[in-house]
Amino acid sequence: MKISEKTKKFWLVFVNVFLMSLIIAFVIVYSSIEGINAYNIQLQNFEATSSTIERITENYLDSEQHICNTWTTYINSQKFKMEEAVGYLRSTIALQNTSAHLINVETLEGVSAREKVDDPGNYNVSYSDELFGDISWISSEIGPLNVSKVFTNPMNHKQSLAFCNRINLVADDGVTLEDSLILRLIPISDLTQKWIFPDESFADIEISVIDENGDFIAKGESFIKTNFFDCYREFNPNSTINNLSDIVKASNGSINMLNSKGQSAIVVHVPILKTGSRWVLLSYIPEASLKSTNQNWLLIGIVVGSLLALAVIDFVYLFRVNKTLVAVSKQADAANKAKTDFLSSMSHDIRTPMNAIIGLTTLSEKNIDDKEVVSENLRKISMASNHLLTLVNDILDISKVESGKLNLNPLNFSIVETVENLVNISHPMINEKGLDFSFHIGELDIEYLYADQLRLNQIYINILSNAIKYTEPGGKVSVDLFESKSEKENHVKLTYIVSDTGIGMSKEFMEKMYQPFSRETDSRVNSIQGTGLGLAITLKMVNLMHGKIECDSELGKGTTFKIILDLPIADRQLDDMNLGPINVLVVDDDEILLTTAVSTLETLGAHAYKASSGNEAIELIKKQKESEKQFDVVIVDWKMKEMDGIQTIKEIRRHFDKNIPILLVSAYDWSEIESDAKEAGANGFITKPLFKSTLYKKISDLLGVENNVIEPVDDYSDLKGMNILIAEDNDINWEIISAMVSMFGIKATRAENGQVCVDLAKNSKEGEYSLIFMDIQMPIMNGLDATREIRKLENSWVKDIPIIAMTADAFAENVTECLNAGMNGHIAKPIDMKLVIKEIRKIKEAEKYSKK
Repeated sequence: MKISEKTKKFWLVFVNVFLMSLIIAFVIVYSSIEGINAYNIQLQNFEATSSTIERITENYLDSEQHICNTWTTYINSQKFKMEEAVGYLRSTIALQNTSAHLINVETLEGVSAREKVDDPGNYNVSYSDELFGDISWISSEIGPLNVSKVFTNPMNHKQSLAFCNRINLVADDGVTLEDSLILRLIPISDLTQKWIFPDESFADIEISVIDENGDFIAKGESFIKTNFFDCYREFNPNSTINNLSDIVKASNGSINMLNSKGQSAIVVHVPILKTGSRWVLLSYIPEASLKSTNQNWLLIGIVVGSLLALAVIDFVYLFRVNKTLVAVSKQADAANKAKTDFLSSMSHDIRTPMNAIIGLTTLSEKNIDDKEVVSENLRKISMASNHLLTLVNDILDISKVESGKLNLNPLNFSIVETVENLVNISHPMINEKGLDFSFHIGELDIEYLYADQLRLNQIYINILSNAIKYTEPGGKVSVDLFESKSEKENHVKLTYIVSDTGIGMSKEFMEKMYQPFSRETDSRVNSIQGTGLGLAITLKMVNLMHGKIECDSELGKGTTFKIILDLPIADRQLDDMNLGPINVLVVDDDEILLTTAVSTLETLGAHAYKASSGNEAIELIKKQKESEKQFDVVIVDWKMKEMDGIQTIKEIRRHFDKNIPILLVSAYDWSEIESDAKEAGANGFITKPLFKSTLYKKISDLLGVENNVIEPVDDYSDLKGMNILIAEDNDINWEIISAMVSMFGIKATRAENGQVCVDLAKNSKEGEYSLIFMDIQMPIMNGLDATREIRKLENSWVKDIPIIAMTADAFAENVTECLNAGMNGHIAKPIDMKLVIKEIRKIKEAEKYSKK
């Protein structure tokens, strides 16, 4: 009798299920028994280890108190005055971290054996009543353990313990005995260093010490409050233990508790006997860490044998199915790898502006009282943030990634601002690797352009960051930026050249370097983070802007990239700038920058002189003085080989008129040298590269000349008087968007949710609202439903009012959903006011066109 294929499959499945059930049942039972036994053994070991740590702690405390007792006995026997006692203590203290204080009981004032770390030569110490107001716990007898709580040592600001004794010091009259305290101070870290766990299975142990009230003397990371009993009650509100304090302080033992994450943990409590049961040592460990991790080879052997039996049985039948699954798996892996590689590669681009943001934030915190510095840093943070936002938007918009479509968003911007952003973002990487960095600019007569500034930033940053990344420490990176006449009308040709002395590229790799995920096969390259998308993205953006990119590289000698872009000139430019016939001396050992700076100053109407070293500058100033002339301004570079800028300024101030205005130039963050430069006599700072407008403004401010140059400002008069309805449930978001639109003369009315927005629109007068900004995620009624309700209204002008989505959902499908609901546009959060203004003007233009 022939068995059907269906019957074969049935019995095969039945046998597989039966065998697997037996295996699973055996594993569960066996593992449970083994796990319980292993857990109990680990718990016993943990309790034993905790007792050992207690004895170590007890012996340490006892030895430190013994030293304090020895000091006390000797000082009392010698009838020392306070200064004599302090001298004795200084001669006996051997350990660097240890100190001693002598304190008058009545005044809580005294003398330390070590000076203050932030006030050398000052040995006076003072304690508040909070720590030593009640000294009843300090025994008058020599011998008992008198240890304080953890407190901050006023001399070195370290968290410390104090071993105390009462002593009698002779007053200044040589007769009266003054009731005083002697303190032996030990950093709490000296105690915690004694807690060493030889068993690796206890790597997650956290040791704490509490006093009789449960307050922590030393605290583990898992306890977020200052009192152990408070932590226990907060994390374990349903606990049935009513006398926890008595249990913990009475004897050795362990308790189960939940930690702040709701995970089960074990706490072993061991009273420290030497403290008279005042202190208790707590050993904390997650319960999961006590689970046995040892392999059970019997269990593994049975499981492996059973699975091999199943594999033999199933092999013939499943072979064909496996081939299909492998093919499908490879396709899925390839798709996942493509997305993973893309997102991984963006980490390089994202970290670049993040470095600038973090660094500038740190500088602002250090100079929080300097309004000018903070304001400048905030401006730079804003530029880096805008660049970062562009990168994030590209990552989130999956449709752009899959189709390769990138759109340009042209706006008026300053090339000066772009270069400043480029330098600020690059500085952390340059400083980290100690590179020789230079940035040269030609005479940039056209400072304001009309193009996609963020895309231009991305092009320039990608090329420069690659040069920095692939140049080894101590190498050189240089940037040249200059403009020339464009063949296109109302355009300017910008040439951007980045050269480095890095590892270079082979000719074979250069043929495919613009392909996505392409990287040079070199051990040095493999150690550098990146997946090879930077050049591919840069080429795509250059092509979008109808530009040209060239590369010249030699393996082991370096690389040079040249990018040429023809960019539209903005309608508004800076007014004419003229410094007048002043004498300016420029000092720099960089011949290119020196020549460029002199040429730029001459276009501003100044008489410019140059010196290639500090010594040459001093000779020029001397000659000018002998001819009864004087330089009105001296501009000195900081980094020069023979004599740096600060030394040069010192020499000028020492030999000549101390009133000569001097500017210090640097391509680096000058906050590190600010104090030294000002002390040397610098009157101000200016950052490379030296733009025409920057030089004009700095020199004008330095000389006290009125600055007549007015920055081009966009005209927003067409927006003034508009009234818009904003549906936003979040108070902070509403406050931000309303404040931002009000800067342009736009009035805003708030709707707290979609239903309120519908009601306000329905009851409004004709022309009351020009348009509606609609948040999507709102309570009661979301933005999509609110838009649909408004589109159903009978009133024609309300029904057709323009509605723009304002949401954090930036994926293509989210945009499509908004448009399908009846909205006219979409703006992704965080809100970019340039895009908001662009959308408003687009709506206004559409209205004009429809009326015609």
